[in-house]
Formats: sequence, structure tokens, C-alpha cells
Amino acid sequence: MPTPAHVRGLLARAGLRATQQRVLILGGLLALRDHPTAEQVHRQVAVEAPTLSLGTVYKALDSFVVAGLVKRVAVADGAARRYDADCSPHHHLFCTATQEILDYRDPQLDALIQEFLAARGFENFQPHSFSLHITGEKIIRSA
Repeated sequence: MPTPAHVRGLLARAGLRATQQRVLILGGLLALRDHPTAEQVHRQVAVEAPTLSLGTVYKALDSFVVAGLVKRVAVADGAARRYDADCSPHHHLFCTATQEILDYRDPQLDALIQEFLAARGFENFQPHSFSLHITGEKIIRSA
């Protein structure tokens, strides 16, 4: 669980005021670590702040996205917004059976994509970053 001082520092570096609500919400998101929904973050922080509304959680999470503290993660069915506090370059594997989102890093894949984009070029568009979202199901092998 991140300390409130750490969370306040993250907010300050992102140019956001470190209100008590924002500290709780960002701390709750960081504690969950596995691409939670706003509802999951709300449940996480409701223990400490039972009067905090779900709308406030959504508003705070959206402000974190705009500030670059958090990324919004797309899911295949689009049913719920999911959030990722890891803003470093990486991809996502989405399991349709469990709804789990796994982070995936592969420098070789990144290099292939960069080479592909450079070779193709885009008219009136310069890509700055990319992220793959791969949908499938985890395969469970029996012994």
C-alpha cells in the first residue's frame, strides 16, 4: 500500500492538488494494481471514506488520466472502464473468460512495430506511441 506522502508527491508532480479525496482514490488504485474499475476503487476507499461517492471516484480517475498519472484501459466489450496506474510503455492481454487484464512487455515486438510503422508511413500522421490490446483466453493445462 503506497504511503499518503508518496501519493501526494505523485499528485504534485502531475500538477494536481493533493486533496484528501484524491490521495485516497489514487492510493486505492495503486493498492489494487490489477487494472481495476472505478467501482473496485470505490469499494477499496469506502472503508476509510464511506461518504465518498462513486461519481467523485470517476471524476478523480478521469483527472488522473488527463494529468498522465493513469491510463484508461479498453476492454473488448466496453462494459466497464478499467484503469492502469502503470504508464510505462506496455501492452495488455485481456482474458474474456476471467475479465483479467495482464501487462505484457516485449522489446522485440516493440521494435517490430516501430519498424513496421516507419516503413509504412502515415499520410498527415506521426505516431508517438502505441499499445496493443490482445483479447483471448488463458489456457489452463491439467497435470
